[in-house]
Amino acid sequence: MAKFEYHCSTVQWGHGDSTAPIQKELNKLGADGWELAGLMRDESPSDAHDEEVALLIFKREKKK
Repeated sequence: MAKFEYHCSTVQWGHGDSTAPIQKELNKLGADGWELAGLMRDESPSDAHDEEVALLIFKREKKK
């Protein structure tokens, strides 16, 4: 049975900002074998900023 390891990363961007830096990081993680397994958005009603925040959860098979 396969065993996995996990990595969490947060991303933050303002409306209208370029997503190029996020794409660059995602491509780097993908090249290292990480696969996006899930995400959660910060939907806190007390946010006083105009930015989106997400927690990205990645997994990859453990190397033997």
